Amino acid sequence: MSNFVCFHAIWNEIKSANGEGVDEALMLERADIVTAFLGEFPFTHFETERGWVKAFADENDISPAEYIEIQESVSDFIDSFSWSIVERENWNAMWEKNFFNPLLVGEFFVRAPFHEPAPEGRRAITIEPRMSFGTGHHGTTRLMLTALQDLGDTLQNSKVLDMGSGTGILAIAAEMLGATEVLGVEIDDWVVDNANDNLVINQTTRTKMILGDVRAISQIQNGYYDVVLANIHREVLLADMAEYQRVLKASGNLLLSGLREEDVPLILEKSQNINLVLQQTQIIDGWVMMMFENK
Repeated sequence: MSNFVCFHAIWNEIKSANGEGVDEALMLERADIVTAFLGEFPFTHFETERGWVKAFADENDISPAEYIEIQESVSDFIDSFSWSIVERENWNAMWEKNFFNPLLVGEFFVRAPFHEPAPEGRRAITIEPRMSFGTGHHGTTRLMLTALQDLGDTLQNSKVLDMGSGTGILAIAAEMLGATEVLGVEIDDWVVDNANDNLVINQTTRTKMILGDVRAISQIQNGYYDVVLANIHREVLLADMAEYQRVLKASGNLLLSGLREEDVPLILEKSQNINLVLQQTQIIDGWVMMMFENK
């Protein structure tokens, strides 16, 4: 079983125009720029802080020749970098020790198998984190979980598509909220394996995970889904939104996240060209969820 390669990009503090203190907005903008460039390579998980980005990929997915290309792609925006290997079997232990605490999002109590049971009256979503994106702690996942609950009765007896499903957390939530058919699509085979394990843990019976990208839904008929979810990078959303709209029923809902506030104008411009009407916008810590209706 392969391990993960980690590219750690670091930059110095960016001072405010008056030279006093740190320009927090520019520090966050730098993180977005670096992440966007790294998103063009086979990285599937990102961790971001004010002065650094860590990007992770299966070590088999990045060739030695790409190491230099990756470094050069962000060289104008960082001050140093390093490469390291993260052993796959150590990922759970690292999450358990350092990162993954139970989280309450509306009626959902997101937990790992080693956590306490959900409080009375809450729905437990149990996630084995591994290396997949989506434990509910990132702002984009919390936004999507909240938006799913905001849909209310819309999800009853619905068909749901979850693009870039990660751990499967949103697909699992959709089934728990009443969807009768859920399809999760994920580009990495080991992430699909992780998501399938989570489907078993949560005793889902109406959700299926498949390997692929947007081409995996090319054979699905027009207007098939009631709800489409996509919590992915901006560039992927812009490239694939028209296909999401194609498989969405008239008056169906498209929920997008993985976006920063500065991405909103680009998404709105694209949506207007494909008959999507903005219904709702939510923001957490600069991350954005946009809900559209297919007209």
